[in-house]
Amino acid sequence: MKNNTRPAGENKKHDNKFMKIALKLSLRGSGFAEPNPMVGAVVVKNGKVISCGYHQAFGLKHAETMALENLTVPGTTLYLTLEPCSHFGKTPPCTDLIIAKKVRRVVVAMVDPNPRVNGSGIRKLQAQGIRTRCGPGGDWAAFVNRHYLKFIKTATPYVTLHAGISLDGKLTDDAGHSRWVTSEEGRRYSHSLRGEFSAILAGHGTILADDPQLNLREPGWEDKTLYRVVLDSANTLPRSLNIFREQENFPLVIFSSNAADRKKKVPLHFFVRHDANGLVLAEVLEQLSKLGIASLLVEGGGRVLDSFIRERLFDEAAFFISDKIVGGRNSVQIFASGVTRLEDALELVDCRWSEYAGGTMMRGFRKCSPV
Repeated sequence: MKNNTRPAGENKKHDNKFMKIALKLSLRGSGFAEPNPMVGAVVVKNGKVISCGYHQAFGLKHAETMALENLTVPGTTLYLTLEPCSHFGKTPPCTDLIIAKKVRRVVVAMVDPNPRVNGSGIRKLQAQGIRTRCGPGGDWAAFVNRHYLKFIKTATPYVTLHAGISLDGKLTDDAGHSRWVTSEEGRRYSHSLRGEFSAILAGHGTILADDPQLNLREPGWEDKTLYRVVLDSANTLPRSLNIFREQENFPLVIFSSNAADRKKKVPLHFFVRHDANGLVLAEVLEQLSKLGIASLLVEGGGRVLDSFIRERLFDEAAFFISDKIVGGRNSVQIFASGVTRLEDALELVDCRWSEYAGGTMMRGFRKCSPV
């Protein structure tokens, strides 16, 4: 997208400064804005911030509206982490408000790839004589909205693998028990991570063995809806399990084989193809996308994690690595099917490490991820 006015060097310096503020604001919508993007907005006049906003949650006001609706000062510069929308959705077009408020200049971090926008918002502003610039903070903005970008570009959720493992890569002990591989602090961080996503997924074996709630219990995620997705190929899970509770805040989605008993146990019960490796995960992801689920946290167990890795159907990995060495020939590991040649080994890039009491957290990204 070309600028209709080339800003001076001083403007560029200010653009970077105020865009950083807008990007930090956008993060406040983490976990609540999906399937919409996280967006921050900062209004500046004479080098000073006079108003700001961010998209708090799906269905609520956009960042532009929060920042501009009560503003009466004309001739401002508006900093946005994503191109403003130019169409009617759950809210009116943000471009119309920007024009009505007589904003002089708009700086956006990146173009919105949504086909309903994709440059039309910037063109509409330019047609009204509003100066625009696109690009400052673009890489950071793309990282912040990686869930949204994958969802919009591929019509499938952004998938993150999540596991608590021992120092030697084990999910369980030699008898198959997984409680507790990681420390209490690691488990607390792990539970809070769930809030960043639209849905969480686990397999039949994990549900039977652990009877988990798969909900949100950490502070800060009150009133958030988290879909719980369960792969139950044979459709045999009993309704007495914890996952059948709390469905108002944590809707349950079940996937079973189209060859299994077709009796639905919940409203969101889907039947997909089944092959030698289990349920066809591509069909599972396609159906989740149709539900508006933009991101998915895969918690396992071992067979489920192995399937997502083997088929390269993930974008990111978040592993909580304890300080324990478990060993055992029968203990479950993340990628049991493995590769036959080292040159085919799975590679993660841009890995980020952080320590906590009793272990380390690693977040990395699949090389050649489509995002």
